[in-house]
Amino acid sequence: MEIDQSTLMTILKDMVEQDIKTQQFMEAEKEARQKRDQVIDGLIDQIRNFKVDAPKPDLSLVVAAIDQGNQRITSAIEKKPMSIERKLKINLFPETNVREYYRIVFGRLFFWGLMFLIVLYLGSFINRSIDAYQAHQYNKEGNACISAWNEIYAQSGKLQREKMSKALAKAKEEQ
Repeated sequence: MEIDQSTLMTILKDMVEQDIKTQQFMEAEKEARQKRDQVIDGLIDQIRNFKVDAPKPDLSLVVAAIDQGNQRITSAIEKKPMSIERKLKINLFPETNVREYYRIVFGRLFFWGLMFLIVLYLGSFINRSIDAYQAHQYNKEGNACISAWNEIYAQSGKLQREKMSKALAKAKEEQ
């Protein structure tokens, strides 16, 4: 493929114009970057030279409060010392936060007392249940013996009934 001379000249002109525009853009950006760098350097210098002078705090109120406290302490020391009274007292609860301690102690006391009563009741109930079960088993065996006795008694003759009646009377006497 061959390109004629006029087309080649047009392409080259376009390329040169594009190259010139690119060079101009690069120079404009370089100048803008230099201006930004100068502004940043100026800000850095301002920040380095920036000094803040805080005013001195006014401590006169604090000093006055400390002086008053010292005066109270010295006046209390200079006074004649009071005699020490010893009291013997037994406290179940401390003198501060009494309500909370009462609530905690009596709340727990009530709870554990209730738990103790429930366990005691359940133990008694279980003991009675065991006794009732044993009595039921004993009666079950006795009832079986009584029904067997009655069955044999009903089927036996007169002579055997007399012997069975004597044996029953003898057993009742031995008890």
